[in-house]
Amino acid sequence: MAKFKLGFLSTLNCLCMVLFLSAGCADDSLEFTELKQVNEKVTEAELKRYLKVIELLPQQKLPAFPSVYAPAPSWSHIRSLPIEDLVHSEQNNLSLLWDVNRIGDQFGLRNRSLKKALRRRDMSKEQFICYTLALGLAASRNQLREDQDLEEVIEKGNKTIHQLKLDKRPFSSLSLEERHRTLHEAMWISRVNRAEHLIQVPPENMNLVRAHWDELQKVLPPEFLKNPLDELSDILEERGIPFTFPEDDADELLHWTSTNAIIGNDEPDPEPEQTRIQ
Repeated sequence: MAKFKLGFLSTLNCLCMVLFLSAGCADDSLEFTELKQVNEKVTEAELKRYLKVIELLPQQKLPAFPSVYAPAPSWSHIRSLPIEDLVHSEQNNLSLLWDVNRIGDQFGLRNRSLKKALRRRDMSKEQFICYTLALGLAASRNQLREDQDLEEVIEKGNKTIHQLKLDKRPFSSLSLEERHRTLHEAMWISRVNRAEHLIQVPPENMNLVRAHWDELQKVLPPEFLKNPLDELSDILEERGIPFTFPEDDADELLHWTSTNAIIGNDEPDPEPEQTRIQ
């Protein structure tokens, strides 16, 4: 009987401890819920829920959101790794930028207002991050120009990247001109990374963002409010060299008439006096 009582008390203590720990963790974590992917449709209800979290934040502003759009590669001239290894390393680093756990480790880490707002709206930080990415990418894609074809960017960029991966020369061994050309081609790594994420955005999300643009442009991270490819653009490469002529004797196409000429009326400057050399 004594053994039974001891066993019962031990079990009861364990249950109490579990309940205590569960209660202690309830304020800091939520039950697991599926995270929204960038290629999935965001509903009106989900958008309203997202905005309700932001309404509870000071000045209805997000804490600084970690950037997911990496700049073009900028390898130091003393980097001794082969170009192929630098390309692989760059691609790996870019993929990490989009990792939700990585973003969560930097986003609102000590922001009590954000934690409180998420708790009140029954949303995990990971969910909030995924909504921000899904809506932000939709906003970014809405900023693209009609002539910026994402499929074309990816196809052209992957060809250039493939050639870079075949280059086994140490970057530090290149001449100044070769380094400049290599970095110019390596810009495609960032372009393709952005395009591969932008192309996943469903049209429903783009329409949703357009319909609620007045609200979203006030709360989304700034990098999602501008054209994501323009800062990586190459004007000469995209639009060609201006003022080209179809024929070798193109100067014959130029016609001069006195009626169209601009003729000055100013008096010519007086000839300077010659300096005598003694």
